[in-house]
Amino acid sequence: MKLAVPYMGTAPIALEAIFRALGAEVLVPSKTTRETLEIGARLSPESMCVPFKLTLGNMVRSLDAGADVIIYPAGSWSCRFGYYGQLQAEILRDEGYRFRLLQLRQKRIGEVAREIIALNHGRLSSAILSSARALRNGWLKSTTVEEVESRFREALPNARDARACCRLFDTLIQEVRTTSSPAALTRIRSTARAQFGALPQNGRTRILRVKLVGESYCVIEPFINFDVIARMGEMGVLVDPFLTSHRWIGFHGFRLNKAEIIQMRRLSAPYWRYCVGGEDQNSVGHLLLAAQQGYDGVIHVHPFGCMPATVVQPTMTKAARDNNIAYLPLSLDEHSSETGVVTRLEAFVSLLEKRQRRHAV
Repeated sequence: MKLAVPYMGTAPIALEAIFRALGAEVLVPSKTTRETLEIGARLSPESMCVPFKLTLGNMVRSLDAGADVIIYPAGSWSCRFGYYGQLQAEILRDEGYRFRLLQLRQKRIGEVAREIIALNHGRLSSAILSSARALRNGWLKSTTVEEVESRFREALPNARDARACCRLFDTLIQEVRTTSSPAALTRIRSTARAQFGALPQNGRTRILRVKLVGESYCVIEPFINFDVIARMGEMGVLVDPFLTSHRWIGFHGFRLNKAEIIQMRRLSAPYWRYCVGGEDQNSVGHLLLAAQQGYDGVIHVHPFGCMPATVVQPTMTKAARDNNIAYLPLSLDEHSSETGVVTRLEAFVSLLEKRQRRHAV
């Protein structure tokens, strides 16, 4: 058995650690590239969104590399992404691929449990122990990645040499990926702030802050959003995503932090009373929360053709205007131009700086 999972941000780091601790051979997913997108777009129905096309392309590359089991997060979500795995599996089988699809969803918990027991040679006690160890290892890696990413986002707008800051980030993430030592992970997590803090600073006294909201995949995967966090950071803007890889695993994978869901429902109720998918209600709620917390702007990223994200845009525009916060929607698909997106980001930063100067007078 050789397992693989679709690539999404830094989430595969924790997922790989979990499956390895369970005793499985894991095929580390290759980083998403333009070729991945082209493969997925060629096999997908034209109307499908870019997360579908990218994850399908990831699956093809994993199968071509030798995977025979695809692990796919799924569930009864309001967004269609929760059902994509089965449809993608049918497409791939029509293309001649032979593999098993293991969906991580509540209704399939029995199937997942049987797989874990099989990996432990049918011994239930061993399966329980390995499961506990796997979840601990995965959670430790995930929280370490979360700390490194958080410190990177804070440090980049202040860094004199943005490339040095990005290199440090890449180095630490690679250390997390390759180590299996809890002590080493604890050391990385506890020293990340100091390491980024030691970088020479550029002397900025007031950093612009932007909240990144939108559909989960587009927020988390830097390939499709053109690495908006790093690009804006190099322009002197701290971009704070409402959802990270770590929070996605807990928020969607394990349904943690119900208090936040309730808070977003309450905040968004005057503008958007029901969740219909695409993180629409979360996007409205976090926009309003960002306005309350003094953020300078909000960027809303979503797939072209995503009905909930498209329909909610006029509401978000009104909510941003009512609460005096700058708002930039970005619709993304396989035809999105890097130059076009970067130009819009640069114009948005100019707008934020103009608003900042006006408020300073």
